[in-house]
Amino acid sequence: MRFQLTEDQKALRAGMRELLARRYDGAAQRAAAEEPRLDRALWRELGAAGFFALRVPEADGGVGLGLPEAVLVFEEAGRALLPGPLVATHLAAGTVPGAASGEAVVTDVDSGGLVEWLSEADVVRGDATAAVSLRSVDPLTPLHRVPG
Repeated sequence: MRFQLTEDQKALRAGMRELLARRYDGAAQRAAAEEPRLDRALWRELGAAGFFALRVPEADGGVGLGLPEAVLVFEEAGRALLPGPLVATHLAAGTVPGAASGEAVVTDVDSGGLVEWLSEADVVRGDATAAVSLRSVDPLTPLHRVPG
């Protein structure tokens, strides 16, 4: 069995690569490393491009694509070292108002008691009460530890 990308998948990957090259270049990466903050305009642009709503059904206002397409766009985000709670917002699209469009930034308290981008999040899934800021080894990812 041969696995090859369809022409639509290739176009999706190329489009995301172009968007990120135009909006999140090396200068933007350096600025983000020096002062971690979320670029809300870029976040909304990702939402408008369908990044967060890829797997939301079209009937619910999403793009209606599958996991392979989500993997392609997340691969491009990783290639660009794009910071932010991308996975949490993507998973919340369709259930949290504004997540699919990039208007709402969603973060999640994971099972280890760490939460990324807490200060930038509009919605926190889980209990982040008494969260304490941590120094992260990744300058692009501000972290908080949640007790308990």
